[in-house]
Amino acid sequence: MLNVDASFLVSAMSATNVSMIRDMQNIASGNRLSRAGNDAAASAIYEGLTSQNKGTSQALANIGDGLSMLDTADAALGVVQEDLQRVRELTVQAENGTLSDTERDAIQQEINARVENINNIAGQSSFNGVDLLQPANDITIQSGAEDGATTTVIEAADVANNTGINIDVDVTTGGSLGAGSTFALSDLNVGGTMASANGNTVKTADALSGLDQMIDNVSRMRSEVGASANSLEGLADYNDSYNTSIQASMSQIGDTDMASAATSLAQNSLAFQAQVRAFGLYNQSQQSVLNLFPGG
Repeated sequence: MLNVDASFLVSAMSATNVSMIRDMQNIASGNRLSRAGNDAAASAIYEGLTSQNKGTSQALANIGDGLSMLDTADAALGVVQEDLQRVRELTVQAENGTLSDTERDAIQQEINARVENINNIAGQSSFNGVDLLQPANDITIQSGAEDGATTTVIEAADVANNTGINIDVDVTTGGSLGAGSTFALSDLNVGGTMASANGNTVKTADALSGLDQMIDNVSRMRSEVGASANSLEGLADYNDSYNTSIQASMSQIGDTDMASAATSLAQNSLAFQAQVRAFGLYNQSQQSVLNLFPGG
């Protein structure tokens, strides 16, 4: 009977000690799921929410990068538009019958320089190595934490639908700078003796209407960029709210209830002390029995 009592006390002390260690781990870490064994079902749910939380946080960072890229594209398109406005202004000046060929050549020289500048901007505008004004393919952002949660932010030129971005001074295809114009920008010649940027020596007909179309095309491209930026900002707001909800759920599932854990630790501590005391009394009783047999 005494051996059975001793085994019971040792088992109880061991179980209470394990509970005390668990309580201390929960209090120290602030996470009641510091061990999966504490609540296996809750741990599985918590890990799923953690994946969503981390994925959504990265999606927010991706959206931030996308917005920076769109700002870069819009700034480059703004410079292109300024150059086009200056080219149109110069073309209006060149149409004046009071100018000599020498004066028109001076105008042509500046026009060619502006066209070259637009060409350089188109070729050099990039974000982390990604072409922005002459993209070969649509540029998409991973804007969510799941497969397929992507957003197209810059569309490559769509010839059929006349959408997308393609700042190419040498073409008039759909979606490009020269779409809808009767001439490519590099063909523009104001009628002096100097050739255009691509070597055209014939004065361009209907130059102003063509330039108006090009300015409108750039405005369309900037509008598309602006719409993409607005869409990303909306997605950022949604992801931020979604992540806040996820974090609240994670906190509810995983955070230690400090009051409850402290109460449990205090109760287990008192129980352990009582068990130690009982074990001590048990040892004393064993010694008393042995003392009855001094010759044993």
